Amino acid sequence: MDAPLMGQVCGGATALPALGPFARASAEVPRRTGANPAIRFFRALGRVLIGLRPSTWLLVDVVLLSAALAAGYRAFPPVSPDDTPHVALWQAVAVFSFALIVASLVFGLYERETLQGRSRILTRALLTTFTAAVAAYAIIYIVMYCTVSRRVTGFAFAVFLTGGIGVRLWAWLAIHQADRRLLVVGSRGLFDSFIRAKGEGLLPEYQIVGFADEHVPGRTGENDAHLLGDIERLPDLLDRHRVTDIVVGAAPARGHRAMEWLAPCLGTGRRVTNEATFYEKAVGQILVDEITPNWFLFADLKVHCDERATLKRLVDLIIAGAAFLVSAPLWPLIALGIKLCDGGPVFYSQERVGQNGRPFRLHKFRTMRIDAENGRSVWCAPNDPRVTRVGRFLRRTRIDEWPQLYNVLVGQMSLVGPRPERPDIVSDLREKLPYYAERHLVKPGITGWAQISFRYGASIEDARRKLQYDLYYLKHMSFELDLIILFRTLGTFLKGAC
Repeated sequence: MDAPLMGQVCGGATALPALGPFARASAEVPRRTGANPAIRFFRALGRVLIGLRPSTWLLVDVVLLSAALAAGYRAFPPVSPDDTPHVALWQAVAVFSFALIVASLVFGLYERETLQGRSRILTRALLTTFTAAVAAYAIIYIVMYCTVSRRVTGFAFAVFLTGGIGVRLWAWLAIHQADRRLLVVGSRGLFDSFIRAKGEGLLPEYQIVGFADEHVPGRTGENDAHLLGDIERLPDLLDRHRVTDIVVGAAPARGHRAMEWLAPCLGTGRRVTNEATFYEKAVGQILVDEITPNWFLFADLKVHCDERATLKRLVDLIIAGAAFLVSAPLWPLIALGIKLCDGGPVFYSQERVGQNGRPFRLHKFRTMRIDAENGRSVWCAPNDPRVTRVGRFLRRTRIDEWPQLYNVLVGQMSLVGPRPERPDIVSDLREKLPYYAERHLVKPGITGWAQISFRYGASIEDARRKLQYDLYYLKHMSFELDLIILFRTLGTFLKGAC
């Protein structure tokens, strides 16, 4: 899958987190003159690994597992009983690779955030390997009516697990040695937004060295230690602070003399990009404050493409119908748990805003007390006291969303899309957030890019962050991205149920 897979983003902080070394990095750093060639190579390799697409990692894993299976078949020649044939090598490679790809998408093995921590690498690799082995055995024994050597399987997955974890740990080390130094061109507020993102776990491969701005005599904060200098001196600042990446804010880019300082930067071999593009590529969201109405003209949105809409509707019907049939036996147990909790109704229906602003009734398993709102729309909060004990489990596993399969089957919703909100909340957010209404260009979804990338919304600022993910989905919506979102939602369900 070539769609970008980003880690979760936590936002809404109003106070800056502890900046640690990044607050000190904006002071002038002495220039290193004699770096070891091996270290320079390792850092350059880290910069390459940062930009690798998920499909590249997927190819590496498939090749590694296929080679391990081939070696296993050679080391342990299979002996098939007369009544149960043994799968051929090419069949084993196909089944095990398919199971590996599905399991790795479910547990997020190819997401960029996986390489940000050794614990994530170990945990997700183990979950992926175990799930892939069980799924492959099920396909071979139940679907194909064949058998496969346990020694071959054990050997293949042992080699894959050792090699896959080893390669990723090596990549983790190289990425953290990449020494990518980021300079922000713009206001102190823009610089602060990058520092907040850094403190929230974003951009781990970057060291934010400071910011440059237009010189304004007598400006408040002119002696700010993070202010490295005037835009006019930008080429000198790049060399002095060993900058590798430059992010330009909207205001400096619109300046009438922008090309005078921008042109020399473009010729230095450093990466130069604007704020909105940088955020879009790095964290999978569109900065709503940095776009204009022209963005919708040049984004090439395909929200009304008939071919894509037909395929999306067909997939919705197939998956929603199958999910309804598979989950139906559990609905009586869920209803019993809700009834035993407080004796209230099992289902909860609300009016929500759908595609093109059309209202519809959304259905959920009830997770809150009967008197949770008393007719008022109230933001959800972490550890919300209104949520019942059963409701907390239903929310954590997303089981409370299952009745919305009916909304999907009747065409009011899609499996994947922006989450629908209530009319009064939508009316309020449209006044406070630019382009909020445009998220209704597509059908709302049971799950979405914002849902797998962000927490439950509890404020206007959270709604802004979710809108930025929703706009990203509008621009990049595709069958591949929908599959990734569905797999990650399945992973959330499995991890929440454990």
